[in-house]
Order: sequence, then C-alpha cells, then structure tokens
Amino acid sequence: MAERVQRRDPHVSVKRDVLVRYLDAWTAAALRSHRGATYVESGYGDFVADALRVFGEFADRLDDHQLDMVILGAAPELGEPPEGLSVRSVADPGGLKVSGPMLAHLDVVEGTLAEADAWQLVASLAKGKAREVVFTLPAGDQVAGYRERLHAAGLKCTVAVELVADDGQAQLLLFATGDARHLATFKNELWAVDEFAGIRYRDPHDAERTLVDISLTPQLLPLRRELLAELARRGRCTVADLQQHALLETIYRPADAVGALTSAASAGEITREPEKGRLTPRTVVGRS
Repeated sequence: MAERVQRRDPHVSVKRDVLVRYLDAWTAAALRSHRGATYVESGYGDFVADALRVFGEFADRLDDHQLDMVILGAAPELGEPPEGLSVRSVADPGGLKVSGPMLAHLDVVEGTLAEADAWQLVASLAKGKAREVVFTLPAGDQVAGYRERLHAAGLKCTVAVELVADDGQAQLLLFATGDARHLATFKNELWAVDEFAGIRYRDPHDAERTLVDISLTPQLLPLRRELLAELARRGRCTVADLQQHALLETIYRPADAVGALTSAASAGEITREPEKGRLTPRTVVGRS
C-alpha cells in the first residue's frame, strides 16, 4: 500500500489520501492486464508526487506493461520516474487522446485547470472502455446536472460527496466509472481514509444535510432515511435492490445498507420476509 499523506490543509489532505488509495487499487488492476493504461493528472504538485510514489511501488511490474502518466499544463519538478513509466506534460489538454484503460484526476479547486476545460476532457476521454474520472469542484447545487453530464459521457456509475470543513467550506468530490465493481472499490477507499480532523462527509442528496464523520463504520442515519424513502417509492423489494440503490445513489456502500435496514427493522419502520433471522440480499422488505 502506498505511503499515506501528511496532514496540511484538511481538504487537500483528504483528497490526496483518497487519490493515493484508489490509485493504488487502480494500478494493481491495470497491471494485471497486458493492455496499456494511462493516468491523467491535472497538475497540482502534491498530486503528481503522490501518483509517482504509487507507481514507484509497482516498479518491478512496470517493465512488462505500458503505463503512461500525462500531466496537464507545466509539470512540477520531478524525480526520475520508475523504469517502465512514461511521463509527459501536455500544454493543450483539448487535443489529448488516450487509448486503453484510463483514470483521470481532474481538480479544478487546486491548480490552474479551468472547469470548462475539465468537462471538455471528460467528454472526450470518457469515450472508450475502462475510463474513469476523479473530479473535484467547488460545492454547489449542481450535483444532479454533473451526474447527468457524466452519464451522458458513458460513465453510468457515479458518487458525489461533499468534503465539509469545520468552518463550513465545502468541496465536491465526484467519482465516475462504467463499472459498478470499481465504484464499490472507490467507496471502500473513501471510507477507509485517515480520520482527518476538520473534515466530514455530506451526501448532497441528503435533505437534512447531515455531516458524517469519516469512519470505516460511519453513521447510517442519512442512509436509513434514504432507503425508507426509496421503499416508499418502490413498495416491497429485496435487500439486494436497496444495496444496489445505496451503491449507485448515495455515498454509502452496499454493506452499509444492511446495517441501516437492520436498525429500521428493529425500530418497526419496515416489514420483512422472512420475519426472523439476519437480513440477507434475498430478504424482502417493505414500509410498515
């Protein structure tokens, strides 16, 4: 596992830790295939250095693969990249083309990448198989529109989470992929980051705007409310259906849905068949 980042600005620290964790998982998966892969970085120096450290931990496997790192804009001072890693900078991101699997990290809060350029990149780079984007934007009320744009680009599996500091300042972190399994992996890493003081998560879909501490066992009340609302819309359905809803429509993981539904059943808020025993994906639930 790649070295964890040191604490500084809380937003940057959380974003760096999420990126390092997911990039570690993405690189391991990319190197299991003999196809080439590309990592696109928006150019902020700390993120570039973090990515190079991750790739350096796979140095013994890079010789037999083609792994390219593309830095948008002027590249910061870099050490010698590991053997087998191609590193290049691109002054005009509008003409960038890649082939094979790709992960793009686009942060328009840090660095100099403009939001319009970032969305243009998403539209062009997402065309193809195994394309994924980690995208950071200022927080606002445009999340539904952002998701629509990502879906239109072919990235149907998305999560949006607000990173909220103690002073109320918030940034929006988006992840988009065409593979639900990779979305699940990203969410596992999202909740596994160090519990940075001063940053909590908030689900943009949560009407109560509840702030949730970063934890492997997070507070599930916002998810419980969302699943009860989804049950009201659907009527009866299986736990598996609600696990899928949690994966695709909330900041939570499928396993968290079981915990939220278990507490709802204990409170008499839902019915279940069978009536006893642990909840399983096949258990059918409904509103009481």
